[in-house]
Amino acid sequence: MSNTNQLNVPQLFHTLTNHQPYNFQAQTITRILNRQDTILRAPTGSGKTETAVAPFLFAKSLNIDFPNKLIYVVPLRTLANSLRQRVEMLVTNWENVYPLSHRRLVVTLQTGENPEDPRFEGDIVFCTIDQMLSSFLNIPYSVGRGSANVNSGAIFASYLVFDELHLLDPDRSFITVLKVLQQVKGISPFLLMTATLTDDLAMKIKEIVES
Repeated sequence: MSNTNQLNVPQLFHTLTNHQPYNFQAQTITRILNRQDTILRAPTGSGKTETAVAPFLFAKSLNIDFPNKLIYVVPLRTLANSLRQRVEMLVTNWENVYPLSHRRLVVTLQTGENPEDPRFEGDIVFCTIDQMLSSFLNIPYSVGRGSANVNSGAIFASYLVFDELHLLDPDRSFITVLKVLQQVKGISPFLLMTATLTDDLAMKIKEIVES
């Protein structure tokens, strides 16, 4: 099993993306590989998606103790579609250099409009916030009630990424997400990403999650 302290994160990131990471990217990747929950504030277009996916791909290929599934949660269906296509390209690039011995990684999409992975069986699952929350609460839109605990279990066993937090309804889905994070803390590593988040709100998130 690889030691995360010995990883050359800049070199691995360059292999994945063809460019060197910014300091915030290298630091975030290292934190997540060490299972340290992280809030990442960075402008749109600064490479947050690559930062989020990198730890999962590095761990898969380098035998690092890490969850076997990545659930990437976004507030909008259109965002899920575009990110899925982008990450499929990253995965292909990565596997050309670091192929897995048994099979290629599967990137899936689970939204109300494209319910292709109702049981969250992909290696990397892109889903909307409503799909994730309903699954976590054991009332998934996508499967029968008898299979509801399958989805909830998948969430507890996964590396969780929540993107564009600032777009969530602050009085509804945002509060529910914080409750989810309280439940999974110490079980599933998570990364919260946003382009705009005040220091006060970031501190509030930290307090609620750690309470």
